[in-house]
Amino acid sequence: MQHDDEAGERRLLTQLARLGDLVQSLPAFVSLTARDPHRPLDLLCPAPLADIARLFPEVGRVVQWNGTQWHRWAESFVGEFQSSWLREVDQYLAGLTTEPYKMAYVLNHHPRAILAATLLATEVQGPYLRGPLHEELSPWALYLRQVAQTRGSNRIHLSDTFCGLCGVTPPPIPPHLRLPSIDLPDDLAEVGISAGQWIAVVVGAGDADRSIPLSVWIEWISTLLAQDSPCSVVLIGTERDQATAFGIQDKLSPILAGRLWDATGRTTLPQLATMLKRCHWAVGADTGPLHLAAAVGARAMGFYFSRARVHETGPYGQGHWVWQADRAQPETWPIQASVKMIQEPARAAQQEPVAGWSLWQSHHDEWGAIFRPVSGKDSQEDQRAEVWHQLMEQSLSLQGVQ
Repeated sequence: MQHDDEAGERRLLTQLARLGDLVQSLPAFVSLTARDPHRPLDLLCPAPLADIARLFPEVGRVVQWNGTQWHRWAESFVGEFQSSWLREVDQYLAGLTTEPYKMAYVLNHHPRAILAATLLATEVQGPYLRGPLHEELSPWALYLRQVAQTRGSNRIHLSDTFCGLCGVTPPPIPPHLRLPSIDLPDDLAEVGISAGQWIAVVVGAGDADRSIPLSVWIEWISTLLAQDSPCSVVLIGTERDQATAFGIQDKLSPILAGRLWDATGRTTLPQLATMLKRCHWAVGADTGPLHLAAAVGARAMGFYFSRARVHETGPYGQGHWVWQADRAQPETWPIQASVKMIQEPARAAQQEPVAGWSLWQSHHDEWGAIFRPVSGKDSQEDQRAEVWHQLMEQSLSLQGVQ
């Protein structure tokens, strides 16, 4: 591992959650880099996500956190520290950095993230005010907890609260990942190349309760491919989503099946990002690949239900769409209406209301992302500016800044 700069002059952004959270950390990373362009910023993330972290613009080193190893150490703890255990931990940390980072920014209110940052840096900024052994939360962490408990009128996106935790404001322009030239598997190389619209369909989700039912996907894809306008569909997902992909293909008409490409469980994360960038649309639930699609420049459309909420985790950027369900588990789905949006994107903002759902479009301003309803007026006042001023003032006051 290279150490071109002294670790003591470097900063570390810590994000140890899943793909979607890592991608939604991009605005905070870009704002931190812009604030101190001469101070390198490294990124600590789970080892399986390291290849996506390397696509962050101006990223320094990507530090890989071996969560499996730490879990084994935790399970082996029997009430006292064994010398062999301590030696292994010391060797592991020495492999990550030779000297402590000057500052580590923590985006997860989770013990493993706090532990990692505390072990690797002399100073930590994030959920806690006074280190990992004190439970006093920072102003932004208190706000996040309040949002999780009450939700209500919150209009501040998760990506932008990550910025607040780090002491920076959202970037003026929604950032994108840097994609080098990446080859796809031979049988997927045509994706995005031939004529017509290409639609990536994210068939699964990280949580079972956020997975769109198989029957819904079969009807949605059949409706889309039955239209006169030329288009092709690429099924996106992990290996565990392959059964769903097979189920979709099994129920499609043979005439339509020739316009369907199955990429579930068959690509690396950089290849997935490349394939999403080649597509005109990405459609799915609130899940990592949908956020990845927005981060590489595809237009995203989300179906949000269960605990997913458009204002907090809608696709970040300008011009994305979210169908928000009125109930946790919808009884009906906006299939015809959402397909029509893809066929006639210029008329998407003229959509008629659909029972049980509301339609929102993403915008971006100085306070970050904001989703506005397509029909009618938002029932909640946009208080982002007031919240930002209040929380930043509180944060500066607690840091002793006049």
